Amino acid sequence: MNNESSKTGKNFIGVSIVIFISKILGFFRDIVFASIFGTTVITDAFQVIFSFPSLLFSSVGTALSSVNIPDLTYYLNNRSREERNRYIANLYAQLCLWATLLAIVGIIFAPALSKFIAPGLEGHVAQIATVLTQIMMPTLLFVSLTYVTAGILQVHGYFLLSATISIPFNLLIIISLLCRGEDIIFLGYVTTIGWLLQFIVQLPVLVREKYRFFFILDFKNEHTLNMFRQLIPILLGNSLLQLCLIVDRSFGTHLEEGTAAALAFGSNLFVTVTSIFIVAMATVVFPRLSKYCLDLDFEHIRSMMSNIFKILLFILLPYLLLVACYHQEIIALVYERGAFTSKSTSMTSLAFLFYSFAVLGYACQEIFNRVFYALKKFKVPMIVSLVCLCLNFFLNMFFFRSSGITGISISTTACLLLYAVIMGVLLKGEIGSFLGRDLLFFLLRLIPALAAMLAVIFFFKYYYSSGLILSFLLPLLLSAGAYLGIAYIGGIAKIVKSNNY
Repeated sequence: MNNESSKTGKNFIGVSIVIFISKILGFFRDIVFASIFGTTVITDAFQVIFSFPSLLFSSVGTALSSVNIPDLTYYLNNRSREERNRYIANLYAQLCLWATLLAIVGIIFAPALSKFIAPGLEGHVAQIATVLTQIMMPTLLFVSLTYVTAGILQVHGYFLLSATISIPFNLLIIISLLCRGEDIIFLGYVTTIGWLLQFIVQLPVLVREKYRFFFILDFKNEHTLNMFRQLIPILLGNSLLQLCLIVDRSFGTHLEEGTAAALAFGSNLFVTVTSIFIVAMATVVFPRLSKYCLDLDFEHIRSMMSNIFKILLFILLPYLLLVACYHQEIIALVYERGAFTSKSTSMTSLAFLFYSFAVLGYACQEIFNRVFYALKKFKVPMIVSLVCLCLNFFLNMFFFRSSGITGISISTTACLLLYAVIMGVLLKGEIGSFLGRDLLFFLLRLIPALAAMLAVIFFFKYYYSSGLILSFLLPLLLSAGAYLGIAYIGGIAKIVKSNNY
């Protein structure tokens, strides 16, 4: 068990580093995009339309992968290699069939679909939105293939490779932006091709693991049938944040120019930073969590859940402190150049601030849901997600005109926090208590480290309120050093390091 836990820990660290590198490239991609397009109505159109491949379609792929990982684990442990190959070949064939048909339908009905996605766009911009929708639709196939293949790699232990696939994607988009500038249609084509590239770079590993590529359509395969039956429940259950962000951007198209773009930039930065750790954690623990769930080993599940949240709290609480104190400075440093003006910074920083407080709900979406899926309880997250999504829609209806970006982003945060509470209570009913006194004591031991961090921040804000280095970069580094130093002295870092999740 110790060797297995040590290997899991090393995988988490390695995946976190690779995801961090990928996210840095994602940062740079968004920086280049913002400097060229700013927060204009054209940016609104692109960000709203391409929310579907980046948010909704990714959720489809994640849902498919979440079901496939336990099924493929079953085939590896209980069936022959030939049966495993037939199962995967059939899965790929059906994905290609259904995703292609849906893409064709989407291309045909692109005018109506673009109007539904971005209802506030009119005139020439609405025509551009229609063209972008037609370009975007094939990504459903590419995203699905990408995520299912990444799940196969994870089952075979290729965590690092599955985490690197977005690196060539980001590089391709950065190069296209630098070469073609404001050609938004060309950027749409490149983004779609980039998703195909993420699938292609994984193929050599499938060959290495002796998967055979042949065409087979077996509509009676039990595991494939169950996968597609479970797709909608998993998609709806695992996509609350993503669906809320899509709804938010659609409401943003009714407000002043650049609102939807500001919401997109703010939420992208929030998801980019927090997913480095949340997604890395979920990626590494899910295959092992699936095994515990198959064995109904609730004791190990509870222990794993408790330790996961200790690690995430250790990382995410200082993140929230920094965002609360420096949200405007962070956005200015990352985005403010070229067409991205100080007004763009003001709008985007509000979205970034209020979206960041949804981090607990985001973590619960990624972690809690995977336990329910491994336990084959697919409808529970779906029902809770639908309730919270409806609440998000009505809160946006109520607040978007009076409170603008602030009202829209707070609505999503409130729904994600409600989701976390409901899912936590339901999961406790399934596996028993996993967030008890031990976690509370851990939080209490974190207070001195957080207080030291806050003291450094307030000292610089009071005495040095001007200049990028003295007012932001230096206190950022010193406050992080104070947090880690006090945590080390208080034994918190040792607790986190020694957790066998």
